Amino acid sequence: MMATLGLSNIQMGYVFGMFSISYGIFEIPMGYLVDRVGHRTILTRIVACWSVFTALTGAVWGYGWLLLLRLGFGAAEAGAFPAFARVIGNWFQVSDRGKAIGVMWMSARIGGALAPPVAMLLIEWIGWRMSFLVFGGVGALWCAVFWPYYRDDPVQHPSASAADLAYARRNFAPQKMSEGIPWKLIFCSANVWALFWMYFATSYGFWFLLTWLPTYLVRQYHMPLQRAGLYAALPLAVGSIACFAGGSFSDFLVRRFGSVRWGRRLVGLGGYFLSAIGFAAAGLVHNPTSAIVSLIVAEIGIDLITPVAWTVSVEIGGASGGTVAAFMNSASSISAFLSPVAAAWIFTKFHSFDAMLVSAGVVYSIAALLWLKIDSSLPLMRVKSA
Repeated sequence: MMATLGLSNIQMGYVFGMFSISYGIFEIPMGYLVDRVGHRTILTRIVACWSVFTALTGAVWGYGWLLLLRLGFGAAEAGAFPAFARVIGNWFQVSDRGKAIGVMWMSARIGGALAPPVAMLLIEWIGWRMSFLVFGGVGALWCAVFWPYYRDDPVQHPSASAADLAYARRNFAPQKMSEGIPWKLIFCSANVWALFWMYFATSYGFWFLLTWLPTYLVRQYHMPLQRAGLYAALPLAVGSIACFAGGSFSDFLVRRFGSVRWGRRLVGLGGYFLSAIGFAAAGLVHNPTSAIVSLIVAEIGIDLITPVAWTVSVEIGGASGGTVAAFMNSASSISAFLSPVAAAWIFTKFHSFDAMLVSAGVVYSIAALLWLKIDSSLPLMRVKSA
């Protein structure tokens, strides 16, 4: 694509980052709609729209149009993960939500791991333009399956068994659609703001892996393109296991210690410190094998905490969990824009990504300490009643 459209590294950095601008702008409004309208309707709209923009990307003919399409793409995808978080909040009990969200993020990481090698093969086979059309068709197929099958409330699902309904009604009630969003509580909550800035770190390193990792391996270590695509999939592939492990381990700690606060907090602290070590090490080593191993360690740390962070957002938000999750995720939109642009600027100036990787180590160290301020056992509604 860069060669066909004549794009520089800096321009490609803005292409990657432009998605995050509109995603961040629309994330909170879409989270609000998730709480008010329902997950089924919003998720179907989101996937249908981003499938259209994915397909249209294959028809782009200039830098300006590509930027506009990326803006549309970001707006279309906003609200997806808050909606999925509310799905988990409706269908699973507190002691099982970490594992369930871990499975959700594991699936996302598996998709991300498969995408680079599959995309490389498709590009060589049918070209990059037709590849976008194929990926858009996959999203359309998902909508055709999801809409008739999924229901917001377990009771309304035609395939729900007696055991399913007994589980759904045991010791908890599904989170109902919010009739009013406590905006003042959200924006004045130190708990929510700690969650916001903690999650800022998530995309700072992750978006480097998502956007620049193949280029990093090709440009800095002169790795062949196909091999770089395969290596770029490794952190996300291993991270998929970490997603499941992080959510499951957090649930275990909640049951073991009887504390939602520390069951979530300990995983957050450990995961982000592990990421800090991995990114800093990748910036200091000087061979591709050590760099990939270090980045795998960094991704494991990120993915240990990712399902925990989303579980916490739903637990703090309650009936407004979609909005709180969207507010948290909007922080990652800021860093998702800054990360690829900063990486492009650093590489252009220094012909190396090492400074970018070391800076990620610093960001994750600070984010780890913010977990000491996040309390999953203190939902917004309890603050209001107090």
